[in-house]
Amino acid sequence: MRIYKITTYIFVFLAMCSCATLKKAPEVKNRIELTENNLHLINGTYQNNNKNPANASEFFWGSFFRRKESDAIYHKDSKDDPIFLITLEAVHKKRINATVTVNDSVLKTIKIRGRIKNGYFEQNRKMYVIPMAVLNVAYTSKFRIGLQSNNNVITDFRKVEAGTVYFFHPFNNSGNLYNLEHKKVTN
Repeated sequence: MRIYKITTYIFVFLAMCSCATLKKAPEVKNRIELTENNLHLINGTYQNNNKNPANASEFFWGSFFRRKESDAIYHKDSKDDPIFLITLEAVHKKRINATVTVNDSVLKTIKIRGRIKNGYFEQNRKMYVIPMAVLNVAYTSKFRIGLQSNNNVITDFRKVEAGTVYFFHPFNNSGNLYNLEHKKVTN
């Protein structure tokens, strides 16, 4: 039992030291710097970029995409890929509401809490740690939204996820999606 506690503490310490950041994300040239005064410019409906995954247990527009949401979409009789529309509404300088609509029905509404940083609206860090005997996981992620001069939005996402299975099989499921452009559909 003692080795389990020591391993857990070391793992948690290493996870906290390796937090996800967006410092190395490439800059977009035709971007409008977001401020408290112009944050309302991102209000509108955007078509989700197909490179942004909508898979169960993946991070999707400021929230995790749950299994029941995935089942409700992908277990329909339609053979076409679902069309995800995201409606953004800046509530105030520390919160944006995002409504995810799939094939004309609202799937979920997400409250993205964060702050304006370096001309982007950057979501507060998402973190969790699962220390168990069979599976140890540490997860941290950052998500941000930017505005382009053509009124489309861009999103950046970075996650660091690592752990062990049965203490002997380590895994690293880290990844990033930078500068995904989402086209504006309506105001």
